[in-house]
Amino acid sequence: MKRLPGKIEKYLRYWRWRFAAQGLPMWWHVGRPNFGDDLTPDLFQRLSGVPVRFEPRRTAPHVLGMGSILQKATAASIVCGSGLIEPVATRLLARAISVRGELSLQAFASPPDDVLLGDPAVLVSEVATPAAQKRHRFGFVPHVRSVDRWQAWNVKGHKLIDPAAPVWKVVDDIASCETIVSQSLHGIIVADAMGVPNVWVAPSDAMRGGRFKFDDYFTTIDAPKDPVPESRDLFSDPSRFATTLGHYRFDKQAYRSRLRAALQEIAASLQAT
Repeated sequence: MKRLPGKIEKYLRYWRWRFAAQGLPMWWHVGRPNFGDDLTPDLFQRLSGVPVRFEPRRTAPHVLGMGSILQKATAASIVCGSGLIEPVATRLLARAISVRGELSLQAFASPPDDVLLGDPAVLVSEVATPAAQKRHRFGFVPHVRSVDRWQAWNVKGHKLIDPAAPVWKVVDDIASCETIVSQSLHGIIVADAMGVPNVWVAPSDAMRGGRFKFDDYFTTIDAPKDPVPESRDLFSDPSRFATTLGHYRFDKQAYRSRLRAALQEIAASLQAT
């Protein structure tokens, strides 16, 4: 199916969530289609049971969703799972329910004692049903900026999972593979969450922040990961690379329960004002 031009698709997604009549006001990155960002509204609706709408005014009260957007936090933000893309010099004053990892938490001027740690994508396993059968031996998840390069290298026809595809299709495609090879952070997070062994491909020079956001996430799993270099060799014999499977160090059910309660409370309080 031919995809709409990027800018048109971006505006359609923006206005879809902007014109939601009621709901929890949230801000997330709306740029080129990328499931790591685009998963935010659907996932938060499933986790909270509350409709979500996009709030473009970051001076108005809003939940800051998942993604490497914590540096965008304002005094009006309520951080729910956001993370930094790189270290920042200025300490953050925003309220936080959860943050992606310990590296992001260090950016707060006064970190709350009860803040939850973990990217909300670790909870996809709580709201999505994994594929009943494995359909692919290997699945490759490129960073959104590496798609064309990886397509050109994929001469053997391995399963290439497009990060611009509909978000729950991406989740299902990841779960349908025996092994995931990913340069996408959320490709790694979802693979870990769905119990799929994975290989982390090193960030390219075009990826802002390098490995920072990955290391941030790794503080919330039982063991860090080491990257393999990005090259066409990935596609020649992916079985030669050692896989890992990260396990969330905390209680997923407790995270989901506390996040759900917090989001419902925020929605109710903002609706009452």
